Amino acid sequence: MLQLQAAFWVTRCVSEDGISNVELSRSFLHVPTGGLHDRKSLIAGQRLLTELGLLVEREEVVTPGMDLLSLRPLPLDAFVEAVLQRIFGQRHDMWLSAFTSADDVYWERVPADAAHLLRSVFEDPSRRAAFVISTARKVDAALLAEIGDDGEEAVALACREYLLSKDRSDLADQVARLSIHDDTLGYDVTSPDCRGRRHHLEVKATRSIGPRVEFYISRNEATVGANDVSWSIVIARQEIHPPDGVLAMRVIGWLCYADIVPALPHDAALGGHLHGRWASARITVPDDLLRPGLPLDRD
Repeated sequence: MLQLQAAFWVTRCVSEDGISNVELSRSFLHVPTGGLHDRKSLIAGQRLLTELGLLVEREEVVTPGMDLLSLRPLPLDAFVEAVLQRIFGQRHDMWLSAFTSADDVYWERVPADAAHLLRSVFEDPSRRAAFVISTARKVDAALLAEIGDDGEEAVALACREYLLSKDRSDLADQVARLSIHDDTLGYDVTSPDCRGRRHHLEVKATRSIGPRVEFYISRNEATVGANDVSWSIVIARQEIHPPDGVLAMRVIGWLCYADIVPALPHDAALGGHLHGRWASARITVPDDLLRPGLPLDRD
């Protein structure tokens, strides 16, 4: 907690154009922290900001990154929370994945050092739990976005390989990733099958291991799926492939719209002017419910 607070005061010493390390060190003697932080504490705060990439040190000059410039106007408590979330996000702690779809935090699953840090920042247990859940979901969404491109490429490649295996190189050339040009269509990849029918494939990439996959679906994607018989979801999973142990994407199955309908949320109308419309949902599907292969040439 003290290092996070010290980092806040360090930001007050660094101008937008940067400052030399020598001048920054001298300025620590005059920071109005109310006696809470000495020079040693502020140096630790500087080190934390540098490790997080918020401060850039080059040729003895310390410059704030764009993210730090956006954080600097925040009050102390909000700044501490934002930096703490960045710490957990950059560390990619595996324990966070246990709470991506949870409504409660089981503290026995949280490492002692992380639990201690969280208690030092949040006295209120409910605020502490809310922070863990929101951070877990943010980190999970960032990881899914990070591997999304790889998943789409894997599905497009699988479609081309399928068509080539059927001696339809003419059709393989028609496989395309439309999401590169427009990500509002409700699907990512378009591919013909051997009978010339066009398929619209919404790709969901995952790193999840075990007997199930989890992914997010937007309302727009679900609406397109409900009205487009050529629409389907194709799941690509990032796995370690033997013998070289390289991480690679492979298609593990697909779903039609009817498969996910029971899991979709419903809009709520509670009378008067109070109502709600869902915008995004997290879907969990057991592996054994996935249809094998690709939806091309399905009956």
